[in-house]
Amino acid sequence: MKIRYTDKGLMQRFGSKVYEVADDMGAKLMRNRMAVPVSSFDNPPVDKVLKDKKEFKDKFKSVGKRPRVGWVQDTSVYGGAELSNKVVIKAGEELGYIFYVCTPESFDKKKLIECDFLVINNFFFFAPGQFHFILDLLFEYKKPYVKYEHDHREIIGPDARPMLARLLFNQSFLNIFISPMQEQNHRRHLGMIIDPYYLLPPAIDTGIFKLLDGIKRDPKLAVNTCGRLYNSKGYYRMLQFALNKKDLNFEIYTRDHKEIAEPFEQLKNVRVFPLVEHDYLPKVYNRATYTIHLPQGLEACGRTIAEGLLCGCEPIVNDNLGIMSFEDLHIGDKKWFRYEKFKFLIEQGPYSFWKAVWYYRNGLDKVKGNKDE
Repeated sequence: MKIRYTDKGLMQRFGSKVYEVADDMGAKLMRNRMAVPVSSFDNPPVDKVLKDKKEFKDKFKSVGKRPRVGWVQDTSVYGGAELSNKVVIKAGEELGYIFYVCTPESFDKKKLIECDFLVINNFFFFAPGQFHFILDLLFEYKKPYVKYEHDHREIIGPDARPMLARLLFNQSFLNIFISPMQEQNHRRHLGMIIDPYYLLPPAIDTGIFKLLDGIKRDPKLAVNTCGRLYNSKGYYRMLQFALNKKDLNFEIYTRDHKEIAEPFEQLKNVRVFPLVEHDYLPKVYNRATYTIHLPQGLEACGRTIAEGLLCGCEPIVNDNLGIMSFEDLHIGDKKWFRYEKFKFLIEQGPYSFWKAVWYYRNGLDKVKGNKDE
């Protein structure tokens, strides 16, 4: 397997370039945090038909006690992160995992203790007693866990908590990032402790978000569907862009739509609507030629842009969106954008996630032969 050394001693001896080693040696180096795998979007780490491969699923489900996963997230209300979580959990259920979704409302100490390992998502809204119980479980009782990061809040902004971030990313057996930009920003703040990490493209149901037949696309229509168009999501930038781009028409779908609509009322090329049902969004995207998102702050990926791309829209974005850092997909270039590859990576991503978790929880040498599962 191909690895890149992260250990300073090994880097002094061999350099930081890519080396190919035996699988068991690579697994040992990665478990000891001395190397990271070399991933390529041209060579995904799982089979193209993994999600339909009966042999894999049967082996996974026939290992005796099915693994219990404590999935820790701040809320059950579906924003972008929670929608992605739902897709990844669904793939895990298909592969045999049993889930306890732990939110502040559903918090249960006994259920957390019974889990084989945890997946820590956004982790800011738990009550102090709940919060410290989870920390004790992770750091005092050494419950294995994955850190699945959806944004930059641990390291940047008013909620940043660098000391805890160092603990969370350093003691997990695997860290998950959703764009190269997000991984690089965390590496700048935290260094090599984010290794080993796995890069998961935004988790979106490609059975829903796709090209639809029978819908006429408006060549002058751009849509914004980012949930709530407040300042950090690009409220003022959207207003300025629409003001300067009179040759396009804009539709904004947002919470608090009456409040948001007021400043746009004098612009004849902008209409503001309340949010629509999630499953209806593909029809919105398929009517438009462009999807627009111009956030003020850093956004780890940009799920709304990814949804629009799957539905055939061209992106209007700025440099704050992590999705544009998937450079080999040429997302911003209409001529060279690799739509089929992008769709495949999104579709395969949740299954790749669980294969990566399996790799790092058990060791690549064990996975290769399937003997210990």
